Amino acid sequence: MLTFYDINNQTELKPELEFKSRIKFDPFKVLNENLFAVALYNNNLFLFIDRLVYQFTPEFKFKLEKPPTTWETISIYSAPKNYFDLLKQYLALEPCFKFKPSPEIDIKPVLKNSSCKNGFLEINSLPNPEIDIIIIKTGNEFDLIELTNTEKINRIIIYDFEKNLCRIGANQNNTLTEEITGEDPASAIHRRLFELILNYIEKNISTKITYELQFNRNAIFRERATPETLQATLSAIKSAINLIKVNQKEHREKIKTLIEIFYSENYAELEKLNLTTQIEKFYTEI
Repeated sequence: MLTFYDINNQTELKPELEFKSRIKFDPFKVLNENLFAVALYNNNLFLFIDRLVYQFTPEFKFKLEKPPTTWETISIYSAPKNYFDLLKQYLALEPCFKFKPSPEIDIKPVLKNSSCKNGFLEINSLPNPEIDIIIIKTGNEFDLIELTNTEKINRIIIYDFEKNLCRIGANQNNTLTEEITGEDPASAIHRRLFELILNYIEKNISTKITYELQFNRNAIFRERATPETLQATLSAIKSAINLIKVNQKEHREKIKTLIEIFYSENYAELEKLNLTTQIEKFYTEI
C-alpha cells in the first residue's frame, strides 16, 4: 500500500482497507472521489484511481493505456482528501533520480547528491505491496531518513517538482511548491531528451546501465538550457549507448528514432534556443 510520511512532523497518511476480493470485477464501477483500488499480480501492483490505471513494478511506475485483465487480488481503499491530493501529485511526476541501495552504500550522501529539494522519495519493496513515500520539502529530510533491511528494497526513487515543471505545467497548483516559479518548458529541453533516452534504456535493455553511467548531473539538471547543458546531455547519452552489450546496433537505431521524433516535435523550441545544430551533428555521429 502507498503510505505518505511527513518526517518533519512525524506523521503518516495511510488509506483504510474497505474490502478485498479475488473475484474479477470492474473496479471503476465502485470507485468514487473517496475510493481507489489496488490489484496485485505477478509481483506487479496496479492502482486504479479516477479513470486511470498505474502499474508499479520492482523497477518502474507508469500509466497504462488499458487496465489489466488478470490479477490475483483486488482491494478497495478509502482515504481523506489530503491523501488524494498527495497521491495525485505523486502520480503526475516522473522520476528524477533513482538507485538500488545495498549495505555497502552510504545512502544519505547519495540522496543529497540528487539535487532534489521538493517532492517525494519513494521506497519500493515490491513484490511486498507496501510502498513508502516520504514528503520532501527542503532536502533536509534526507538527514532524517533511517533505512534498515536495504537488501529488501528494490529501488529508491525521487520525484522533484521543480525538475518536473516542464511536464506538469507552471500553472498547476502544487501545495508543496508554492514558492517555486514557473519554468519555460523549452529551458529544460535537454533534460527531457536525457530522461527520454534513459527511460528507454532502463525499460528495454537494463537498469544496470543507469548505475554504471558516469555523467555530469549538475550540468544536465540546470534551470536553463545552453549549448553546454545540451553537450553534457549528448555526452551522457553516447556513454549510455556504449554501455549496451547486447544488440547494440539494434538499440542504437531505436534510440536514433527516438531522437529524430524528439527533434521533430520540439524543433521550434530547439531553433529558438539555437540547439538544432548540436542535435543534428550528434544524430549523424551515433
